[in-house]
Amino acid sequence: MRLRNLVMTVTASAALAFGGVLAAAPAQAAPATAACEHPCHSPGPGWTYITDYFWASACADTGNQGIATHRWSAYQCTGGSPVENYELWVR
Repeated sequence: MRLRNLVMTVTASAALAFGGVLAAAPAQAAPATAACEHPCHSPGPGWTYITDYFWASACADTGNQGIATHRWSAYQCTGGSPVENYELWVR
């Protein structure tokens, strides 16, 4: 029964989010967007931001390609959520 409730809650939340109903509540979204300027998820000093990716796998593929071609020695894909892209950071 809990699993069914969870599935129904997630489905309803997704329908509301994609239907634009959540866009009518800027008070919830404002602190997250106002608190950071893009890019938002720096891993720390010494990292360089490259770009955003919708899929984590695309971010990791580009990071690995850069290592293979010796463009950088390390990468991290940070951020990423249903409403936020993954950021590729390299050293």
